Amino acid sequence: MIYLHHYPASLFSEKIRLLLGYYGLAWHSVEIPSIMPRPLLMPLSGGYRRTPVLQIGANVYADTKIISRALARHAGDDSLYGGARAFAAHRTADWADTQLFRVTVALNFRAEALAAMMGNFSEAEAQAFAADRAQLTGDQPIASLTPDAALAYLEHALSDLDQSVAEGFLLGAAPTIADFAVYHNLWFLKNNPVNAPLLAPYAKVENWYQRMAACGHGEVTVSDGEAALAAALDAEARLPELTASPNSNIQPGTRVTVTPVDYGCIPVTGELLAHSHHEVVIARQTPETGRIFNHFPQAGFVIAEAGE
Repeated sequence: MIYLHHYPASLFSEKIRLLLGYYGLAWHSVEIPSIMPRPLLMPLSGGYRRTPVLQIGANVYADTKIISRALARHAGDDSLYGGARAFAAHRTADWADTQLFRVTVALNFRAEALAAMMGNFSEAEAQAFAADRAQLTGDQPIASLTPDAALAYLEHALSDLDQSVAEGFLLGAAPTIADFAVYHNLWFLKNNPVNAPLLAPYAKVENWYQRMAACGHGEVTVSDGEAALAAALDAEARLPELTASPNSNIQPGTRVTVTPVDYGCIPVTGELLAHSHHEVVIARQTPETGRIFNHFPQAGFVIAEAGE
């Protein structure tokens, strides 16, 4: 049973919603607040506070890099990752989730675009959102590029993308994980009325965007945090077969922390179960969830022995 903990405006959640549609999976939608606190999610996430979080029974996945892999594994379909396109697909997805993400954030958080997004927020709600994001980023600016720099970068990227999707998708006739990573950034822009026209001059990009959007979101059942906690408590966590990372010097069974390196740097503590090329798995236990396994990407996270 799949639960996605997300909120509608979250762009990284849209990547996962679209993947659920691509794989034709049924899932339970648990809408969480866009800002803290999230009391029903914390027992599952261990304090990790980025959105989304995916739950399959008593296995909980943080960060869309590993959520995407978990869905591929669950669906028994690695076509988005495997074969000769693997390196290009992964590196393009990383670029989209970092550099292109910074571009879209800079554009959506410029004054006129932010005003459009915040139109339905009260002043108190807008201030609470700003304070929450400042805490998430460690008081660093949400937008690290100027609007002019972001617009120039986007124009360059869209011009190249318009040529690259002529055959159907970024790397050929079939999609890869790169298509999903680029898509959710452009979805973020298109859902802001100020920025939506920026894509209009690029007809091939628009056609590609519609092909991606046609994946839909799968079979969605609206659920809630209480049901997700009960599902975890009733399930038995399962450890996938993973090849151990040759660079790990921490033995399974060690109490560790797993912490993002860029923002939202809140450690999650548990017993190390596995550390592979792509994935880190720790075991945790809470009264609300019982024994659960939390999964993180290896890239972009620091694994360290926990102090006493």
